[in-house]
Order: sequence, then C-alpha cells, then structure tokens
Amino acid sequence: MKAINNLLILFILLTHITSCEKQDNVGQVTFGANYHVINCITTVDIYIDGQHLGQLQNFTNEITKCDQLENLTKKLSTGDHSYKVEIRPLQGVGCTKDILGEFSLSKNECYKVFVDYYEIDWD
Repeated sequence: MKAINNLLILFILLTHITSCEKQDNVGQVTFGANYHVINCITTVDIYIDGQHLGQLQNFTNEITKCDQLENLTKKLSTGDHSYKVEIRPLQGVGCTKDILGEFSLSKNECYKVFVDYYEIDWD
C-alpha cells in the first residue's frame, strides 16, 4: 500500500513539474491588418498550425505590441509554427488571397504578423 501511495505522489509531482515547464515555454503571436485601405470589403481569417484562430474584427495601421485591441493574439508553446491568413470578399468575387507563413517562437516573445493590404499582390 505504501508503494502505491509513493507512486501516486511521484506521479502528481511529475505532472506538476511537467505542466510548469510547459507554462514557462510560451510566447505570443499577434495578427493585424489595414484592410480598411482598399475599396473591397473583406474578411480576414487566421489559422495557426491548421487550427482556426478567429477572424479580425478591427483594422490597424501598425502593430505596436501583443494584445492590441485591434489584433488577434494567441499564446503558443515555443518552437516552430505555421500560419495562414485567408482573405475573402464579403460579397462577390475579387480581393481573394491566402498568405502562408512560418515562424519560430521563443520564450516570452511577441511575434507580430502585419498584413499590409498595400503590399499584397492581388493578381
């Protein structure tokens, strides 16, 4: 019985230590766009590592920090990640673009992805 109790305590301690390590190895990524600068109303959906993060609700002219109200920000584990920015017209055709990218996130880093509509090659 004592051996089972010791194993249980060891398991709890290891779980706690592992979870603390994971919490310490995080950073943030933030997305923003100046989609108000063109005459085509679009939606901007963000995907990280294949998972839908959300849709931008407000435009911004620049990203100065993580957790800006206009941005979509997510805490992630450190390491390599990929993203997809999916731009679609609200109505009709045109103004369609997928922007793919990768980034490596360091501990406590704020990685910024600014989608500059002036720089997009709309084809």
